Amino acid sequence: MNPKLSAFALPCCLLFFTACSDDKASSGSSGSSSSSSSSSSDSGNSSGDKSDKDLTPDADGKTEPADRGFKESTQAEASKLDGKEFAAGTRYEGGDRVKVSNLGFSYKVPDGAVSEMPAGSAAIQLGEMGGKLLTLIVGRTGVTEGEARDMISKPFDLGNGSELAPVGEINKNGDSLSRAMSNNAVTGYIQMLIGKSAGVAVMTIGLPGTEAECKSYSSKVADSIEFAVPAGEKERQQHEAGLKGKVIKVFTYKGSTPNSGSSWSRETHKHWHLGSDHSYEYIYRLTTASSSDVLNQADDSHDNHAGTWSIELTLALPMLVCRTNDGRFITYTLDVVKGYLNIDGQEATIGPSDRKR
Repeated sequence: MNPKLSAFALPCCLLFFTACSDDKASSGSSGSSSSSSSSSSDSGNSSGDKSDKDLTPDADGKTEPADRGFKESTQAEASKLDGKEFAAGTRYEGGDRVKVSNLGFSYKVPDGAVSEMPAGSAAIQLGEMGGKLLTLIVGRTGVTEGEARDMISKPFDLGNGSELAPVGEINKNGDSLSRAMSNNAVTGYIQMLIGKSAGVAVMTIGLPGTEAECKSYSSKVADSIEFAVPAGEKERQQHEAGLKGKVIKVFTYKGSTPNSGSSWSRETHKHWHLGSDHSYEYIYRLTTASSSDVLNQADDSHDNHAGTWSIELTLALPMLVCRTNDGRFITYTLDVVKGYLNIDGQEATIGPSDRKR
């Protein structure tokens, strides 16, 4: 988008639906929380060996299909949408109704404003040329009320080390959730509509002192949103079908250079076992070792969780959404780079799961 649109043309590809990755070492870990180098080859060591905790979806061993969407939503869901079809990099003018058919929603660009999604972003930007407010629109299929609450309860990364933190309680009005946001430099207001098949978040950002204007503008855009059955549902189901009964594996390694006088290594294994019944098990193992003339150390830490999974569509990349048995929601972006699946930007291998069918 033209930088003259707003003084707040902030990096927004990390807002709202970033990978809320749980891939952190447990408290027994020594060393940093992520590896700085990776290998595309799988280690060949299965995380399904008997030493791993045998995770079961629930007490009776049964897992229901992943809970998706908000069936109690009062938002009308039409068979199709009206308006101009959304395309990244295309500018839409005030008065245009823009439809995102793949995700099943549309919005109207307010008079005097323009709207566009810059390349590499995951949010639609909307605002007046030279105006003092910037509005971000983000959509995703399959959003439950619990997920919507979780999404607007976390600080939003504005880039350059700046975050917009939630303020006060979440206000609920049927299928609409809202709350204020702020930091030392900017203020904001977010409103999220939860449809039967998709959720749409609208956040307006401005300078301190524009709180009322942010709330009013965000509400105006949110009021224009209409829902329909997502046209991408068949594509979403195809993505899911290709992963049922599979395990996605990521292996990363970093170590000392030869002849350095001491040796150290750090390797990480991440395994997502995805069942055809939508149950999953995630297994994380971090192993570190160091050796010198005076000290030898080794550590092995784990972080596992289980629950239900689904593939959901966003404005940018598809996501693997894990809904854990203990009530957490963890998302991972999926992409194909040079013929290889990447999960959260890390190259992965896929094969039959020895824990899920």
